[in-house]
Amino acid sequence: MAFPYSLVIFDLDGTLVDSAAAIADAVNRTLRDWNLPTYDTAEITGWIGEGSRKLITSAFRHAGSDANIDDVMPGFLEHYAETALDGPAYDGVVETLASLHAQGVKLAICTNKNEEFVRPLLDVRGMLRYFDGIVGANTLPERKPSGVPLRHLSTQAKVDIDRTLVVGDSESDVLAARDAGMDFVLVSYGYRKSLDLRTTGAVAVIDHMPDLLLLEQGDRVRGVS
Repeated sequence: MAFPYSLVIFDLDGTLVDSAAAIADAVNRTLRDWNLPTYDTAEITGWIGEGSRKLITSAFRHAGSDANIDDVMPGFLEHYAETALDGPAYDGVVETLASLHAQGVKLAICTNKNEEFVRPLLDVRGMLRYFDGIVGANTLPERKPSGVPLRHLSTQAKVDIDRTLVVGDSESDVLAARDAGMDFVLVSYGYRKSLDLRTTGAVAVIDHMPDLLLLEQGDRVRGVS
């Protein structure tokens, strides 16, 4: 059964890697540096998805601090680097990437995590070898929810937009895919906040990454749930 897309662009945090605990650790270390209250992983997870600056801004505002985020970011990025490799891959992710790669499907990453943190994490989880392109939050002038990074990756891979699939977990992924004019699949286990996955127009909503391999040619046209 041939996979119905020639390029798959994956989100990273909440889609391939369960990084919430590691990110929460970095946030809380930063809050402690500023003598501010800390938060549990579940609450911090609700702030993930729009890049590190918005994440730490949310944390500091919730903590009642009006600190200049430009002053906060250097320390936060140090802590982020300290914890960046701690997130495990979700079950079946590596095997799914290997299967798609073996079928000749091109793979790419589009994440709102800064690019310097992406390759080391993919490498330590045994995934880096499968990816043809990587775009992080600071790679291009625009990031998700803009569709610009997705279109950049499809152009880089020399694959038409209608042969490209986006796989993610959040509203940023949905908005970016729509802006780029690309089909998208959502995972049910990620950091979706209040997003109603079933009403987004996704080609499919999957509970486990290996379910992605079950997509058939007709799904690209008619959509499934």
